[in-house]
Amino acid sequence: MMPITRDDLEILLDTPQQLDYVVSAYADLTVRDGFRHFARTELANIARDADVALSEAEARKALDEHLEPILKDLEQAKPGTRGLAAFSAPGRGLFHVVHLNFPVENKLVLDEDPFILPLLERWFGDPSYLVALVDSHELHLFEAHSGHAEHVTGLNKEVPTEIQRDKPRFTYKKRFLDAWHERQQQLTNDQFLKGAAEAISDHYRGGAFTGLILLGQAPTTSAIRRLLHKEADAAVVLEHAQAMRPEPKVKDVEDDVARAMDQWRAAERGRLLDELEQRWERNHLVANGPTEVLDALQQGRAVEVIFGPDRTMPGARCLSCGYRFGAPTAECVYCNGRTISVNAVQEILRMAIRQRMARVHLLDRPDERAPDPMARANGVAAFLRAEANWAPPEKAQS
Repeated sequence: MMPITRDDLEILLDTPQQLDYVVSAYADLTVRDGFRHFARTELANIARDADVALSEAEARKALDEHLEPILKDLEQAKPGTRGLAAFSAPGRGLFHVVHLNFPVENKLVLDEDPFILPLLERWFGDPSYLVALVDSHELHLFEAHSGHAEHVTGLNKEVPTEIQRDKPRFTYKKRFLDAWHERQQQLTNDQFLKGAAEAISDHYRGGAFTGLILLGQAPTTSAIRRLLHKEADAAVVLEHAQAMRPEPKVKDVEDDVARAMDQWRAAERGRLLDELEQRWERNHLVANGPTEVLDALQQGRAVEVIFGPDRTMPGARCLSCGYRFGAPTAECVYCNGRTISVNAVQEILRMAIRQRMARVHLLDRPDERAPDPMARANGVAAFLRAEANWAPPEKAQS
């Protein structure tokens, strides 16, 4: 089953001005006793408990009306589905179901916005990559997600059955041009590599990938990068030396990708923490805490966002101008409009996925006893391209 796609998320990112309720349901479809799950029963129990706790009659009515189509959809889940996320708001014309290839905790959330934090965490925490294994005469493309790789397509160079050998009278140039197996002086002129780069670029732009991984010998992967479309080139997160095996198998590539990704994640974590320490020491182009990070995202100044393990940060959003705040507030400081309470982590991740220039890193503790690496920044920080050049006006003293 394919992972979460950008289309799955984008339909849930809009924040219309309506204040009617949205029911967000997450169901664990893991088989318990060999042939069935108990998600429907557990969600119904959660709904019954919530119905007793809800004080507003309108909220109880919304929960009852929206839950029934969700429970029906549970019975139609695709085989092999490990989890399901469903969102229902008939007043907005919203009924969206996402079949998941990972288990989730059974949960019901009744709010004015869809609760999509588990999906956003999965999108940024377990991204999907396009993996290209390439050498001078062969290309294999794999889609890697959730620790697994699936072979999707390949490309082979035409290899003559008889190699043209050198004759008694020859020059270096003639031998170089006539023998197909000789290295060209400029690999970027190789027609096969041009075709391979075009195939990689087309497949990347046609899919919902977080990044691109290039496996192969350094001269070849360097040439491929120069030939890639600029969008695909900008998406390369890793180049790793890897020899082409005869008829490479998916399991071999999975192991290679897993090793490469483990090395890359460790190096990336070290890079992020080192750079954070340097920026904190100099107080240079860094936003600390949900308020500063949300300001930077809304002003287009954030380049990378780094979260610690904490995912519970209260915030607010103005119903008039839409501005987001990293702390609870009853009134917008920009337009004096009314605000509603939101999860600041979800708002940061929503903005990051809309602003494709912002990269997000989720740094959990290596073990339970390790300190929170982001405690100094109140759980979240961002690298900036520029400092703030404006601030909300201060209210006049009466």
